[in-house]
Amino acid sequence: MIPTYQAQFARPLVDQLIAILQRDQQAALDIVNAMRPSGRALNPFTGFYKEAAPVQNWPAVVLVAQSTAFDPNSDIGLRSETVKFACSMAITDSDPEWLAEDAMDYLHAVDMVLTSIQFSDFYTPLPITHTTAPSGMTAGLNPAVSKVQDLRITSHDLGALMRRGTGALARSAQIGFEVEMAET
Repeated sequence: MIPTYQAQFARPLVDQLIAILQRDQQAALDIVNAMRPSGRALNPFTGFYKEAAPVQNWPAVVLVAQSTAFDPNSDIGLRSETVKFACSMAITDSDPEWLAEDAMDYLHAVDMVLTSIQFSDFYTPLPITHTTAPSGMTAGLNPAVSKVQDLRITSHDLGALMRRGTGALARSAQIGFEVEMAET
């Protein structure tokens, strides 16, 4: 079989986004932590997940590619698509007021990373720490096949306050965003 398109869809895009978040999170946290009270610095994310399963390492990022919508009016040789993502930050604390503050500040930090991405980062192989990338590197998107056209934040949600089995409080703040691409 000879496929009509060489498109890879969301799969390599998710790895690139995780690698970028891993690489740039500390710089964003440094900016946010400079505005926080002494002794209340946010820690870097220790877990990165592609599915909303039970989180083992806190704080964590859960990056889920929720859907891909195709533009029916795109050129026959081109697949124009919008990939919709939910990026949740699983955080915990014993004080609900600080947990709310932490949620807002983690949202701010991740928003900074996502809105500061240089599109060339999508095509560059990057170091990644993830069980589904045993080589420790991403391949990067193939620029002959995939062209990232836009990354747009669509929502912020502070998430609901929950009590974990350990008695600690948890929250799953979430950023919704979309990546527009064209693939051949």
